[in-house]
Amino acid sequence: MVKKLNLMMPDIHTGYLGTRRKERVRYLAVPGDISLKMIEEDLEAGSVIFQGLAEQLKKEACRTVVIRTNSEEVGLMAVSYLASAYNKFDNRNDAFTDFSDDGLCDSAEPETDEEYEDFAEEYEDETEVWEESPFRIPIIEMGEIQRFTGMDNFSIFQDRSFHMQGAGSASQKDPFWTNCNREPVCIMCDLEGFNSPYYNFNENAGRYFQKNRHIYLVEVRNSLGGGMYMGSFSDDEGYGDEAFVRMVLEEAAAVVDLFYEDKGKKEELIQYRTTQFENWIMKKGLTLAPEFPKEKIVSRILKIRNPNKSELMGQILKYMQVQGNITGSVTEKDFDILSRFAKIGLESETERNSTVKLEKQLFGMEGVKQQVCEIVEVLRYQKRRETFGLNKGGYHNVHLLIGAPGTAKTTVAKLMGNMMAEAHLLPGNRFICVNGANLKGLYVGHTAPKVRQIFEENDIIMIDEAYSLTAHGAGEAGDSFSQEAMAEIITQIEEHGIEKLVMFAGYGGTGVEAGDNLMKTFIDSNPGLKSRINSTIFFDSYTPEQMVEIVHTQAKTQSFILDRRADPEIREYFAERVWDRNFGNGREARSLLENAMVFAAERVKRIPEGKIKKRQLQQIMVSDIRKALERMRKGNLMQKGRSEKDKIGFA
Repeated sequence: MVKKLNLMMPDIHTGYLGTRRKERVRYLAVPGDISLKMIEEDLEAGSVIFQGLAEQLKKEACRTVVIRTNSEEVGLMAVSYLASAYNKFDNRNDAFTDFSDDGLCDSAEPETDEEYEDFAEEYEDETEVWEESPFRIPIIEMGEIQRFTGMDNFSIFQDRSFHMQGAGSASQKDPFWTNCNREPVCIMCDLEGFNSPYYNFNENAGRYFQKNRHIYLVEVRNSLGGGMYMGSFSDDEGYGDEAFVRMVLEEAAAVVDLFYEDKGKKEELIQYRTTQFENWIMKKGLTLAPEFPKEKIVSRILKIRNPNKSELMGQILKYMQVQGNITGSVTEKDFDILSRFAKIGLESETERNSTVKLEKQLFGMEGVKQQVCEIVEVLRYQKRRETFGLNKGGYHNVHLLIGAPGTAKTTVAKLMGNMMAEAHLLPGNRFICVNGANLKGLYVGHTAPKVRQIFEENDIIMIDEAYSLTAHGAGEAGDSFSQEAMAEIITQIEEHGIEKLVMFAGYGGTGVEAGDNLMKTFIDSNPGLKSRINSTIFFDSYTPEQMVEIVHTQAKTQSFILDRRADPEIREYFAERVWDRNFGNGREARSLLENAMVFAAERVKRIPEGKIKKRQLQQIMVSDIRKALERMRKGNLMQKGRSEKDKIGFA
């Protein structure tokens, strides 16, 4: 019989505090009932990769624990085990009676399990302001700590009073964790972005969190992700094991090693995940058919790109139950749906990689692709210099995207931002695209705070049709709004232009007549703007051949099958369109497909309802394309209106 795990997955929450900036908070909800005995039960059930936790809990509780693992999910699970057990350990030492200053607890310590559960539930709900609790551990990124505390200038830490005034002392601009100085905190350190965390932890976070009851430092070395830094630190690279040893000694830290693949523990990982899988089967009220290949299916699931593998298993089983109407025994064939998970957003590592997407989704545009990759590499270069203690330079991540409409400027902006976020070159991948005119406020004094909020709440900022910021026609008030917006944009670029990605996009370039080069007008409107833009990426119009492939790609994305015999007529149509000043590029490919759908629907409706096949609903025939092209040509003529030579009259 399958043994049920006491803890199957970490309970991670995300919320927003009711501060001026609506600050995002991620925290781990700690269960109130995990003990050493329960951890040993889970080990016996199959959670063998957590053996080091059981060994650690048999010793005296440590204030600082370093958890080294290949997976954030596994690391946070380990924190859940430790924190819950340590809460009970601290409880025996009267640690809970020290919460009265915060208003968290001013009663006697819980004695029974029921009282302990009630005590834990008191802190489960998200609040408008962050309150410290032994049952809600904030998850703080090491990079965020380093950016906030000024890792380039360690001298500021010589003054121990820096940000150490206690709860309620942080300014509005300080992150919420500046008030976390009593209860446990969890610091996430991704070794792809920060190859030498220990020196910075010791010099920065170690001093900052010197009063917290427990610090859990989760070191993630994801060997399964391909591209993460692997192996021991090397003194040849300037940040050897010496920094790690010094941190461990000074913090009296315990080290729990949960590496599984690079230390020959892959079999233990499969065993652990198989136990999780069996628990999900039970939770869904299902059973496994005899001879079910559990390890084979679990291995397939682990290959699907999703950071939380346990949650992924639950999603897969839920999807399988709904789609296959499965209520009892599950067979291997039922898991054929795994190949379809790319269609619901759980893509493979390769498909999710934004660099691969940049290559796959853009036809031609070799110059654009090259420039994007060069910009990303410059930021990587800066990050490497920073790792070795060198000045990383002042490269402003501010760029101009110019070209005709429909040339994938927004798509490129998103992909470039995601490439930087995946490489940990940005704080996150929060993306916003706003029209320049939308930045103007409703009244004088409203514009600057509106612009400031956009920069504070997003990591990737694209201002499309930027020239609408400087467009005239609204009188003096309109001009003052534009000036206020531009002044604040310059201020925000100067403040955030290195840590965030900022792009101005619009119509312009060498192929545009001087009077129509709107982006040039925008750049010329403010002398301080041009000097802050580091690169200009030009998006040329697509060729007729590229337009044919774009039509096919869009058709495939929407599960249509487009007859290739229509290609010559599509190419001929776009060979005419590319000379029109209003040519919409990729948008016209979409328009062609949508017009063809009209005629496909007309054709299918003549088939009796019971005889319609799936393929008939997917096919776009040559006749559908031909009729769509005819309709679009007529539409183009009507939009142009009658020319002078068509008029009848006397000279």
